[in-house]
Amino acid sequence: MNAVEWLAAAASRQAVATKNMDSSHASNGAARTPAQDDPGPQSRAVVLAGGQALVRATRRSVLARAGLDVVADVADAAAAAEAAKAHDAGLVLLDSDVTGGCVSAVRSITEGAPGTAVLVVARELERERLLGAIRAGARGFVAETLGANGLVRAVEVALSGEAVIPRAGVTTLIETLRGGAEETLVDGLRLQLTRREVEVVRRLREGMTPREIAHELELSDVTVRRHMSSVARKARQARPLTLALESTS
Repeated sequence: MNAVEWLAAAASRQAVATKNMDSSHASNGAARTPAQDDPGPQSRAVVLAGGQALVRATRRSVLARAGLDVVADVADAAAAAEAAKAHDAGLVLLDSDVTGGCVSAVRSITEGAPGTAVLVVARELERERLLGAIRAGARGFVAETLGANGLVRAVEVALSGEAVIPRAGVTTLIETLRGGAEETLVDGLRLQLTRREVEVVRRLREGMTPREIAHELELSDVTVRRHMSSVARKARQARPLTLALESTS
């Protein structure tokens, strides 16, 4: 399923998923598990992967209190894929800053354990990273700032087979699919850049300084440098090397 099909299917199910999440807390405030609605053998085992150890410990505590079985707590992409397969996990809660790369981790997990859903926790809803994770097979994503109850609901929805998309994420994906981003080659990497980022990169290639670019595009120096930093960040996500762009920002 390509990104367009994924988004269309997810959007059509979003209202149902939201209704289910709300009704699961209507009676007594406790999350109703998928097993109570569907007696099938769906695994509720969860693997936590990536991010800081203290953050993973907090997530483990939140999910355990909700009755979810956290079977592994790992730091990198390779260990996440191994744990998902070894424990026949129902879901991997993957930090977008996982060592080894978020997109690579999603792909390894979904290829090695096809029955395991991947839910990405992102610090920011960055277009390039999130679209890449979806294309690699992620079930959805949530913001790092999501509260404990919201995190539990998101995990429950993902375990039930539904897509998990925050409203801000839907907007991000729609803008991308409508052409709000352009694929541009930067240091051998194909990156999804905004039109303004493309304009900045083209002028950097022509040898212009950030100040000259700012003058030509009628932007502030600070704005130009932010665009440069954004491109550098996207490149790091695609390949763990620091671009020369970053050193000039």
